[in-house]
Amino acid sequence: MVFAEFAREHSVIYAVHAPLYRKRTAEIIEIGKKVSDQELASARTNCSALRQELETTMARAGIDLWVTPSALGPAPEGIHATGDPNMNLPWTHAGMPAITLPAGKAQNGLPLGLQFVLLLARTSGS
Repeated sequence: MVFAEFAREHSVIYAVHAPLYRKRTAEIIEIGKKVSDQELASARTNCSALRQELETTMARAGIDLWVTPSALGPAPEGIHATGDPNMNLPWTHAGMPAITLPAGKAQNGLPLGLQFVLLLARTSGS
């Protein structure tokens, strides 16, 4: 979905300036161009459904905030990567705001974090 939206957003500029794009950016656009409008609409519907499911679960449990690990482990060494994004993908997919705060250090001295995901507004009837 992200690649498809990125490709659509850059379609006019990319058509004229494709050689100026970085290799990975051009790859993302080319992948995104292959996603049909129907596939994109289905993905967006899935996002909305996941958000509704999470909000309903939160309302039933009487909670306003999810607290989860921000990653599967400590940050990777170096400045070339920020780590595995799997722990924030559900929240991103659902369009829910999330923030990660430092929560200590791993044995190797690299940071660990906790992720906080907020329910901004209750749906009607909650």
